[in-house]
Amino acid sequence: MKEILVLGIGNRLMMDDGIGIYLVEELMKQETEYDIQYIVGESDVDYCIQQIENAKSVIIIDATISDNQPGEITIYPLDHLAAFHSLDFSLHNLHLFQVLYQLKDHIQGYLIGIEAYEITFNLGLSEIIESRWDHIVKNVKDLIEKLINQAR
Repeated sequence: MKEILVLGIGNRLMMDDGIGIYLVEELMKQETEYDIQYIVGESDVDYCIQQIENAKSVIIIDATISDNQPGEITIYPLDHLAAFHSLDFSLHNLHLFQVLYQLKDHIQGYLIGIEAYEITFNLGLSEIIESRWDHIVKNVKDLIEKLINQAR
């Protein structure tokens, strides 16, 4: 297994809820420097749990709804998952975060949350997120590099 697991979760059929998937797919194309395994977990919680069970370090990328500006990026340490009560996670994510909380002594990592603008039945991202796409990709990539360097 690679040193760092970056897992994109969400639902492509629900507009901005799919941003974690789209970001991981984009980062897969760009990343060559670090020993990172990128995984598209979508909303398959059982698959996501299976992928992270033996991981030492995990970075999860997902849409969040927390009253921030659309496209704003927030970092949440996985070992502080109990504090996530203020975020409106979807049901599939809640189960994943409950499992991660149980594994907090064995897995280190972060949730990188990107503030969604619109979550409704539709393919693709909202226009406002699309207009900020390059900025979001660059910031998430820089953030992952920073988190990896801090862990070393």
